[in-house]
Amino acid sequence: MFAFKIDERKQLVHVEVAGIMSVAEVDALNEALVSNAAVARRKFGAFRLLTDARLSPVQPAATMARFKAPSDLLQGPDDRYAVVLGTMLSKLQTDRMSNDDRLRAFLSIEAAETWLSACARPNAHASQPTAA
Repeated sequence: MFAFKIDERKQLVHVEVAGIMSVAEVDALNEALVSNAAVARRKFGAFRLLTDARLSPVQPAATMARFKAPSDLLQGPDDRYAVVLGTMLSKLQTDRMSNDDRLRAFLSIEAAETWLSACARPNAHASQPTAA
């Protein structure tokens, strides 16, 4: 199971994942990630993703193989991906697997939001008109 919401005030996309996911669910999640990334970049100028995976156990290998890698989602230097995990072991494993400074693992939503907002630049909508 997964659910997305866009937080206009914090200028980030929040996704909550829970339970064991099927391959079909992961494929749908991947589609929604790409779509939400495009919306966030258009609205906020960058894609900042907060994934709450505290209620998601270790997934089966077939499912894990289908998840889109964070590096596939992060395009520009201002994109960020924070994942909140339920255990220190999961956090340490995630930290070890990534060498991208735009991805960080946390044990609390508050810490993840603080990191995402510290990296955020002022909202510069790409769609705003420019002075002629």
